[in-house]
Amino acid sequence: MSMIDVKENVPMKNHTTLKIGGPASRFLEPDTIQDMIQILQESLEEEAPLFILGNGSNVLFADEGYPGWVLHLGSNWSGIELVDACRLRVKSGTTNQELARFTRLAGLAGYEFASGIPGTIGGAIVMNAGAYDGETVDVLESVRWLDRQGNLHVATGEELDLGYRHSRFSNEFGLIVDAVYRLKPGDTLAIERKIDDLTARRWSRQPMEDASAGSTFKRPAGSFASKLIHESGLQGLRVGDAMVSEKHAGFLINAGEASCAEFLELVRQVQDKVQADSGIHLELEVRRPDPAADAARDALVRLEKEREEEEE
Repeated sequence: MSMIDVKENVPMKNHTTLKIGGPASRFLEPDTIQDMIQILQESLEEEAPLFILGNGSNVLFADEGYPGWVLHLGSNWSGIELVDACRLRVKSGTTNQELARFTRLAGLAGYEFASGIPGTIGGAIVMNAGAYDGETVDVLESVRWLDRQGNLHVATGEELDLGYRHSRFSNEFGLIVDAVYRLKPGDTLAIERKIDDLTARRWSRQPMEDASAGSTFKRPAGSFASKLIHESGLQGLRVGDAMVSEKHAGFLINAGEASCAEFLELVRQVQDKVQADSGIHLELEVRRPDPAADAARDALVRLEKEREEEEE
């Protein structure tokens, strides 16, 4: 592999906001699109499962780690440029906070809602992240992304099947390279006041000071996970160092040195109690890397590639 930064046996707990997870076999940080293509193609050829990681704010790695390659897009792939007066091109490793700060200084309104979401814009697109009556879909114009074979694609926001915590990348591999956002001219002071207000609300209501993966469960139809968990009297419930936050019932936190096994047992206990009390099953929102599923996906990609080559 060329000059790409490659590390081996890197603990994933050091690269996720939940601070849980064993080592990844390889941890790679590309600096260019060509680096990304090379990693995609070589991992496919070497039959190494591959997981794309941003800020690690919505991810739970196993205690055993990830026996494959983790491609990390963070500060190594961040940056924002003005396309025109109201449009920005943003690299996928840029954090939501960085983008919100840039829009404030540029006097562009529309991204205030995401200022406190602790992840990258790549992750925000994959999950159609939203908060405080705003969603990524509201401001996203287009995305450049790479498929598993390293082919570059461009898709409009309408083509990404963006819904509640969902996009086409929820079910399909896609490495997001960058995105174009369309915002509106706004008053810098008004934008700053809104960001400050939302930040104060978030810190007053959510356990921002604790290690977490954000909201642990998806919002069930007709209710809220935090409401159901609170009504079941589960705040403060612990399994080892995994704990239901006493500040916000929708957050399961790592109160010390929690393991993945402890966290998942706490998830199970919460789901069982809420199901028994309300009849509603809480669905996990936090992503769990699955090397076996990733390997199976890659096997299908290789098979399809072989078929295409035979037909040529």
